[in-house]
Amino acid sequence: MSAEPIPLAERPAWKIAAAVALVMVVLALLGVGLATTNPLWARNYWVSLVPVYGLLCAFTAWRRGEQGRQQLVLRQVLHWLGIAGAVALDFYVRGTGVETQIASGLDALMLLALGCFLAGVHLDWSFVGVGLLLTLTLVVVAKANRYLWLLFLAGVLLLAAFGGVRWLRARRDASSVGA
Repeated sequence: MSAEPIPLAERPAWKIAAAVALVMVVLALLGVGLATTNPLWARNYWVSLVPVYGLLCAFTAWRRGEQGRQQLVLRQVLHWLGIAGAVALDFYVRGTGVETQIASGLDALMLLALGCFLAGVHLDWSFVGVGLLLTLTLVVVAKANRYLWLLFLAGVLLLAAFGGVRWLRARRDASSVGA
């Protein structure tokens, strides 16, 4: 077995999607930590994740599709532009004084969670887990800020599950090659 890394073009699509979902979970965990220390910065952080998550999903769509690749990427671009538009509209409403900055940050987190969940429905199931983690983050931040450590635990468990699945698949693949 060679120690050289497998080129990106030769990696199975599920591995790329799992790696992207892992990055999304890590970014979400950073947001949870930020939400505990500075809610106003957290609002900006959640908003900035919309284009980051959009680019990650567009990359995953591009890597996944061989035929119809452009259509998959276009769907993800439009999907995340819709989420970005909803976040922008939310900030417009906040500018009218009807909503607080913290509430608009929570709204941005909710829209980000919805975007991830729907990306999981339409692109790769692993993004559903990211959406559910973000939804749990929203509930805990809105209701019980002091229990945010539970989200860190949930995130670590989710990362461990992704790693375990990846390890089991690698073992299975290695044993089938050797057989």
